[in-house]
Amino acid sequence: MKQQRIFFSVLFGIIALLAVIVMQPFLSYIVLAGILTYTLFPVYHFCHRRTGRAALSSAVSILVALLLMVLPAFFLISELVEQVSGAYNTFQAQNLQRVADYLSGLTGNRLNFQEMLTTAIDQIRRSIVGLAPDILGSIGELLVGLFIMFFVMYYGFREGEAFIARIRQLLPLESTLKESLFYELRTVTQAVLYGQVMTAVIQGSVGALALLVFGVPNWLFWGAIMIIMAFLPVLGTPVIWVPAAVGLILDGDTARGVGLLIVGSTIVMNIDNFIRPKLVSGRTKVHPVLILIGVLGGLKIFGFIGMLVGPLILALLVAFIKFYEHTYMDPKMSIGPAAD
Repeated sequence: MKQQRIFFSVLFGIIALLAVIVMQPFLSYIVLAGILTYTLFPVYHFCHRRTGRAALSSAVSILVALLLMVLPAFFLISELVEQVSGAYNTFQAQNLQRVADYLSGLTGNRLNFQEMLTTAIDQIRRSIVGLAPDILGSIGELLVGLFIMFFVMYYGFREGEAFIARIRQLLPLESTLKESLFYELRTVTQAVLYGQVMTAVIQGSVGALALLVFGVPNWLFWGAIMIIMAFLPVLGTPVIWVPAAVGLILDGDTARGVGLLIVGSTIVMNIDNFIRPKLVSGRTKVHPVLILIGVLGGLKIFGFIGMLVGPLILALLVAFIKFYEHTYMDPKMSIGPAAD
């Protein structure tokens, strides 16, 4: 019996490895399909409850993803890549460089903000340019990838719940432990996708729109930076829009600079305080350090999709650690719905 189990385990591992190798060329599209399916499942559930037709509900959900997420994302990334060089040159020659010199002067030149910001912006510029081949690759590869993504989403909406139920059935755990584990994984996933990533995207997007309205050049690039900075609990988006506003004022455009400061302090900064509690209410809180490391590490390893996958992987790791701690090290503690 033991030899049969070992044989099966080795054979299963080999087949699983081969399966990953087969899926590898389109793995990013498959992962993105899973994330979009999970995020938009409430839309599918809403449609299915009213129509009773799974195929139609899946098609509507995919159309929502295409119109509201996929097409805007490809358009914005195309524009973003075009703005990268211009933003870098603007930073070196104009407003933000002047602000960096001013900040360095306030510290008695003990901190060289100019060098720090130049290095950071250059690294981000190279990272974004490096994303271009992945996102804007050959049309044929892109179309095949999108076809696979939507195909996976279609059946993910229709059969996703049954698939999760099957995985839950196969886990060698007691029913109460299965409930606790899946509860923890579900709440952490929701906290990351809705409470952290979505909040940062909304805050950075509104900040980018403010830069556009007040005439700051390369607003889309700086908006992308603000999305990343929104994960920082102390610095956040003001790191971008405050220097931009001060630069406008130093250039003699006082009205636009003051207007940007007002909009940034009253609207952009408060988006985090207004949206995050509504999206994360009653869910597990994920430490900002994990989210930031996940975003930056995910971008570096997985490319654009890593901005979603990175923090999710780290958050799930923490969820598994908590589950192990509460279940096997301190069984008296509970992580299920009753503890929430």
